[in-house]
Amino acid sequence: MSDILEGIRRSAPSIASVVGFVVLWQVLATVFEVPSWLLPTPTVIWAEFVRQAHLLGRHVAITGAGAVIGLAIGAVSALALAIAMVHSRLLQRILMPLLIIDQSLPKLALAPIFVIWFGTGMMTRIVIAVVISFFPIIVNAIRGMTTVDRRVNDLMTTLSASGWDLLTKVQLPNAVPYIFAGLKVAVPLSIIGAVVAEFMQSDSGLGYLVLIAVGNADTPMVFVAVLAMALLSLGLFATVSFCEWLVMRGRFSYLAIEGEN
Repeated sequence: MSDILEGIRRSAPSIASVVGFVVLWQVLATVFEVPSWLLPTPTVIWAEFVRQAHLLGRHVAITGAGAVIGLAIGAVSALALAIAMVHSRLLQRILMPLLIIDQSLPKLALAPIFVIWFGTGMMTRIVIAVVISFFPIIVNAIRGMTTVDRRVNDLMTTLSASGWDLLTKVQLPNAVPYIFAGLKVAVPLSIIGAVVAEFMQSDSGLGYLVLIAVGNADTPMVFVAVLAMALLSLGLFATVSFCEWLVMRGRFSYLAIEGEN
């Protein structure tokens, strides 16, 4: 209970800033009589959100499924490749430039290629989500596994520990906070990846809703879709944060204590 209360206390300034921003938006848009087609007020957006709630559920689920599956595949693949790269400097020298090049390419430019290869269904959402969320996880995982205290490595060598023992008892535990940091960065990126796929060609998802709303000059609906994206991203981020809290307070509690200090 004390941890929950502490979490609420820490998040209070963030909540207050968001509420203050919404209130300021409502007041300014009302005072200056800004038309809804240009910038709808929060009350108008909320009314549209409630009115379209029966449609939003399906589209949120589709976009969320593509993002979550892509994030999961990207995380597992990134962790496996990070382990291989940490134990092979040659592999790291070969692959890291390719990963940097991949990360520097605009995914909106690559999306049409993926649509040609994988079609307009769920697979394209997953692939783009994997590609866009892969990099921050692998970089953080490598960083976590290579920043082990030299004295710990010397101790494991003295004890004649195997490579497997070094990996599972030293490197991976040390990388846990870094991996979760990478996941937190990758969460919104996976949502972006799924939406980018829907911008190309689809008949469902939040990106599809945005395109339809723009075509109909329905600005409130555009903001509703964006709000749904934000809530989906926040929900996934909160889930990852909760999993991090469980892990750090459980098996890796000593790392959580060090992080707080």
